Amino acid sequence: MDLIFERTTKYPNWDPPAEIPLYVDVEQVGSYGKIDKATGNFIPQGSIYSNDFQSLLRRDCPEESEFTAWSKNVRRLELNVESHAGVPGIATATIKGTWQFRRGTTGSILIMNKPRIKTITQDVLGKLSNIEFLKSVHLVIKVFHCPAYTLYLSDKSGENINIALLSSAPVLVPLATVGATVEVKRWSDAQAGLTRSGSMPDHCFTPLYELKHPRYSRASRRSSISPERTGEELWVTSNLPWASLDEDGQEPPVFIDNNPDSSDSEEESGL
Repeated sequence: MDLIFERTTKYPNWDPPAEIPLYVDVEQVGSYGKIDKATGNFIPQGSIYSNDFQSLLRRDCPEESEFTAWSKNVRRLELNVESHAGVPGIATATIKGTWQFRRGTTGSILIMNKPRIKTITQDVLGKLSNIEFLKSVHLVIKVFHCPAYTLYLSDKSGENINIALLSSAPVLVPLATVGATVEVKRWSDAQAGLTRSGSMPDHCFTPLYELKHPRYSRASRRSSISPERTGEELWVTSNLPWASLDEDGQEPPVFIDNNPDSSDSEEESGL
C-alpha cells in the first residue's frame, strides 16, 4: 500500500474483485469513514449519495486507455518482443514492458486496462467541505474501475519481470509455458513475489481509490492576495495512518526514555 500510495497519492485495493465496502447500497464513490491502521482498509461509516446528497452527484465515467504506476526502486524497460515471439499478440499488446527491481528493496507495480474514473463533481466537493461531520472522516472522492488489472509486489531478490496485456487480460510473461501450445519463459524466482490479477468483460475491479478530507480553515491567516480555493482545492489527501515502513513492511521502532531523572543528571554534570 505504501509503495503505490507514495507514487499516486491514492490507496491501492489489494482485493480489487471485492468492491470497496459500502454503508448503503449505492456507488462507493462518496462513502466516508476511517482508515483501519492495523490493516490499511477503509472502513465506511456512511455515504453522501443517500438522501439529500443523491440529486447533487453525477455518475459519468470518463475512460482512459491505460493506467500504469510503479514504486521507487523500480525501473521500466522496453520488453524484448523477439525474445517472446512465441506469445501470440505480444507485438501488438497495448501494454507491455519489463520492470527491473533493485536488489535488497521491495517494489510494486499496478496496471489497469481501460480504467473508468468515478468522481465527485467540483461544485459538490465545495459544498461538502463545509459540512462539519465530514471534517472528522475520510471521503472517497475518486474510484478507478477496470475490466483487467495486475498488481504485483516483489521480494528483495532484485528480479526482472515482464508483463504484457494480451486480449485485455494481464498476463505475466516470466519464462515458462502458459497453456499447452504457447511457450514463454519464466524466472526461477517468480514465485517469490505476490501477484493479484483478473480479467472480466465488465469494469468490475476497483484496484485504486482516492481519499481526502476537508482542508482545515485558517481564516485568521487569510490574505487579500491569496486566491480563493474552490472544489477539490478545499480538500487535502488523507495520509497513511502509520509512519514510513521499512523494506520488510514494518514500522520503525520508537524509543522512549522512561528515566525522568536523565535530563536532571545531564544538567548537573554540566555544572
